[in-house]
Amino acid sequence: MTLEEAARQLYVLPPQQFTAARDARAAEAKSTGDAAMAASVRSLRRASASAWAVDLLAREAPDDLAALAGLGDRFRTAQSDGDRAALSALTRDRKEALAALVSRARLLASDAGHPLSAAALAEVDQTLRAAVADATAALAVRSGRLVRALAADGLEEADLTDAVAGPAPEGVAPARLRAASAAAPSAVDGGEGEAGPASGGRSGARDRKEARKAAAEAARRAAEQAAADAEHEADDAEAALAEVDERATRLAHDRDDVLGQLRRLRDEFAAAERRGAELDDREKFLTRERRRAAADAAAARQAATRARAALD
Repeated sequence: MTLEEAARQLYVLPPQQFTAARDARAAEAKSTGDAAMAASVRSLRRASASAWAVDLLAREAPDDLAALAGLGDRFRTAQSDGDRAALSALTRDRKEALAALVSRARLLASDAGHPLSAAALAEVDQTLRAAVADATAALAVRSGRLVRALAADGLEEADLTDAVAGPAPEGVAPARLRAASAAAPSAVDGGEGEAGPASGGRSGARDRKEARKAAAEAARRAAEQAAADAEHEADDAEAALAEVDERATRLAHDRDDVLGQLRRLRDEFAAAERRGAELDDREKFLTRERRRAAADAAAARQAATRARAALD
């Protein structure tokens, strides 16, 4: 299995399951003697909640993402041609396509047991808009290995630095996925012993400048990683909160149903008690009536007996 295939499988797992699955896959590669593959897999970073949802779209709705990329191509053509009518129609198409895909991402995440927060859904929309605005961003989105959200306004290219895990997707220049590295110091062209102290001083100054630049870049990347980790934790907390809210809502509905059933049972019980009391009263009345009728019958029988005796 290639690194790209392993990454595509890992990045459709919910972010909370990613680290354990990644480490297990790395250990498996190491056990087979593929140390390079194990190291590459272990270096994969966990995706943000929004990037994970876009990766789900890449797996479950690849044709829709391809259509979105095609929409972006037509958009750029219409902009180049200054075709206002086409741009107006394409704007409506983009709005509908984005709404459908964001809704699909929300459902996929919910079905996977990890509902997206409002902030994550906004990032999904932002990333899909970048896919429309930037053809290369569209390739990154369709890779299924997106690690973070993207942004593009159509005026400048989307920043794809560290946005895709594993090798660069086909059609994407690897340089666009890597942070800019410090340029190597250029040699000073001095001939015949002319590279004297002044030349060495200039080279040393450039070295120090590049070192400071590299240190600043490393600090920036570290800060971005810390922010990304904090965003992951916030997304997890918001997703957990959304799940608890959903469960609480279902519980409230179930409680209302039970209370409604209890009220109906109480009403039925009260009606049954009233009906029982009415039947008790009716039974007592009929018992009294029976006693009177029995007494009247006995008296009539005795009168008949006396009358027959008188005839005899």
